[in-house]
Amino acid sequence: MSRRNPVPAELADARRLCNEGLTAADRQDLVRAESLLEAAVKSCPVDVDARRHYAEVLWSRGEKMEAVAQMAKALELSPADAGLCIEAGRMYLELGLFAEAERLSAEAVRLAPGSNTAWHLRGQIAMARGQFDQAVADFHRGLGIAPDDRGLLRDAAEAYLRLNKPRRALATLAVLGESYGPDQAPADVLTMEAVAQESLGRLDDARDSYRQAIAKGNAPPEAARRLAALDAASVSR
Repeated sequence: MSRRNPVPAELADARRLCNEGLTAADRQDLVRAESLLEAAVKSCPVDVDARRHYAEVLWSRGEKMEAVAQMAKALELSPADAGLCIEAGRMYLELGLFAEAERLSAEAVRLAPGSNTAWHLRGQIAMARGQFDQAVADFHRGLGIAPDDRGLLRDAAEAYLRLNKPRRALATLAVLGESYGPDQAPADVLTMEAVAQESLGRLDDARDSYRQAIAKGNAPPEAARRLAALDAASVSR
């Protein structure tokens, strides 16, 4: 849009309503945020950002199919937006609509081959399909771009566990653990570490890791189950 020309009234209204909606969302007033963003979209139906933010609030409110519909309309308006492809792809993935998620992830990688989040999404879809070798390859493409990306490191470690490669999982988790600092690794990371240690027969280390995970207070249920099984096996010997 030329700087010499004034912003059309409908676009100015949409931007104002969008900003108010985002402020409401920041305050966790999602009902008001949804109302304001809906009004923004109605004021200027071709405003891509208004539709994107409207979709995000709808998703947070649990109105997931309407959120996906809004993202689809945003993509019609801006098909070359890799970020939109990634956001919409994540929504489709969570809904279990793998074909649409895969299509959008492929488009995101094509549009932005240097985006670690695009490769991450592609790997997550491969994981969901049970294609763990492909997932590892995609995660490592992402890590080549962003070596310290915690989400990529965590998912790569999980993929290695699924492939029964506990040593590779532990090596990846060691890098991830260093990014948190001493005793700061979250419970799910410690649980994966324990699973890998258990697979390698390092049972004392596994027990310690399970206990550390449980002490965090939000460990996956399998941590307590596996620790109990290890303790019972130790007593029976």
